[in-house]
Amino acid sequence: MKNQRNHTQHPRSLILTLAGLIAAGTLLLCQASLTFAQTPAPGWSYTGDLNIARSDFIATLLPNGKVLVVGGYTPVPQTILNSAELYDPSTGTWSFTGSLNAPRLAHSATLLQNGKVLVAGGVYNISPPVGNFFAETTELYDPVTGAWSPTGNLNVVRLGHTATLLSNGKILIAGGGRSEIYDPATGKWSFTGNLTETRVLHTATLLQDGKVLAAGGCGDPECFSILGSAELYDPSTGAWSVTGGLNTPRDLHTATLLPNGNVLAAGGDDRSVLNGAELYNPATGRWSYTVSLNSGRVGHTATLLPNGQVLVAAGIGGDNAHGTNSAELYDLATGKWNTTASLNTYRYFHTATLLTNGRVLVVGDGRGLLRAAELYDSGLTPNAIDDAQFFVRQHYLDFLNREPDADGLAFWTNEIISCGGDAQCIEAKRINVSATYFLSIEFQQTGYLVYRMYKASYGNLPNAPVPIRLSESTPDTQQIGQGVIVNQTGWEQRLENNKQAFAAEFVQRSRFTSAYPTSLSPDQFVDTLFSNAGVITSASDRAAAISEFASAMTTNDAPARARALRRVAENSMLVQQEFNGAFVLMQYFGYLRRNPNDAPEATLDFQGYSFWLTKLNQFNGNFVQAEMVKAFLVSTEYRQRFGP
Repeated sequence: MKNQRNHTQHPRSLILTLAGLIAAGTLLLCQASLTFAQTPAPGWSYTGDLNIARSDFIATLLPNGKVLVVGGYTPVPQTILNSAELYDPSTGTWSFTGSLNAPRLAHSATLLQNGKVLVAGGVYNISPPVGNFFAETTELYDPVTGAWSPTGNLNVVRLGHTATLLSNGKILIAGGGRSEIYDPATGKWSFTGNLTETRVLHTATLLQDGKVLAAGGCGDPECFSILGSAELYDPSTGAWSVTGGLNTPRDLHTATLLPNGNVLAAGGDDRSVLNGAELYNPATGRWSYTVSLNSGRVGHTATLLPNGQVLVAAGIGGDNAHGTNSAELYDLATGKWNTTASLNTYRYFHTATLLTNGRVLVVGDGRGLLRAAELYDSGLTPNAIDDAQFFVRQHYLDFLNREPDADGLAFWTNEIISCGGDAQCIEAKRINVSATYFLSIEFQQTGYLVYRMYKASYGNLPNAPVPIRLSESTPDTQQIGQGVIVNQTGWEQRLENNKQAFAAEFVQRSRFTSAYPTSLSPDQFVDTLFSNAGVITSASDRAAAISEFASAMTTNDAPARARALRRVAENSMLVQQEFNGAFVLMQYFGYLRRNPNDAPEATLDFQGYSFWLTKLNQFNGNFVQAEMVKAFLVSTEYRQRFGP
């Protein structure tokens, strides 16, 4: 087993010895010609080959849905690579993109919130007998231009480290005994708290509370000691603190954040290949065993799928020093592992990337001689709303009643795609992005204004807790929002012009003139509006609305009627009072495209609406804690609008 351990480590970290990697160049693999295969789902199928066979590279999902492969090592000829390639899921092909400024392997690559990729550290040269050259440099890849540019140097040369995108957008690098932070705003690195224990070949997992869990690994560069300890980094204090230790010391394992907030550690090495798995509970700070893998693995990958299961693929297991092609799924609901279709190719120390279409792209192996890539299809029929760009576009249509502008579509899509394959992050981003459309200036000044104008004019509908129907809301919102895109030149004036035109037309509708005959005095007119709105207003607000009629004794001045109505509808008390009710109603209008009392509502009344309004009020309008937006997004009714 000792020889196997040495064989498995050098492709991953190169910490024990880089000479082993050079020696591997004497091994020749007869690369078969691979053809595209269609495999019934769930299963694996070949996709396009890398242009260069490589090991020790990093794969990163970009905001545009493509996958960036960076650097690595190829043994024939013995070369550390500065090349990078892009995988396009729409064509299944690889193409070269801009080259790194320095060759690298055993580096890290992290997608920043601005859509760029930060590559840090690693090894940039092997020149026996002169020695190894370790990189302190870092650089940025811009997907828009395909170019690399240098950024600030690390304070400590690193390889075999971890890099974690924090909730604040900064990057935490941890390895050895020290950690440091990269600030994208300044392009500089600064030391942060020291780890409580020296560790390499560990895992680092961003928890739901924003802390980072570092677990296991080696306690020294030669890996004489394998660690069972774990610790937490708190970004608010910049300090590390000890937390509960693993039940089994392990390095070269995987750690996966599960949808329930726990962390699944699987496989790895403790002088033998492990099949054990255990769960970390952040609430208790403790690890507990879960069901073991069907096969021991090291050098495997673990990917959280959109359905909440974890796909563990390939690696080295048992006495197979050339890797395995088996795969299995961890089911959070049952806590069990189930075998799934096997890969077409034996692999270890490969990469696995969850694509936006729900498939998993697997590339490379530890020998650096395999160009073949393949895709895992879980067999679940995809739903279009799970695609980030489709999701964002649909929100423009459903809530703003327009096609998205290019900048807005790119920005909000990137908010979701920036999570990569982190299902918990994706869920949180989808909820926040979705709620943003109701909270946006554009909707507040269009759709919500329409809601309040109906409320002030007529109060609630008969025997209903809401003032407006979907059939009324949609065309009127479109009218006020016509041509308005916030932050584009002239948007504020266009919005104001639209408001004036809409109000002037609204007060001349037959429903309004029937409810408000021109014989009403200005006092009667304004008081009725405030009464319908349910607002006890200040004397000054009342007087301001009445003053729109100047000294007139009647209200036959249509422009004055329109101005007075706007004053009531835009009253700050009304805006605050109706906010939660409008938020809930727009969930039905936007997501379900129906009134709350329409079929398929089981009771054909407003029980569902009342439930969510009560819950939202209980949480003081916090839609995340109330789980309101989440409930509508995951509802069968909403999802069936776009697929199975």
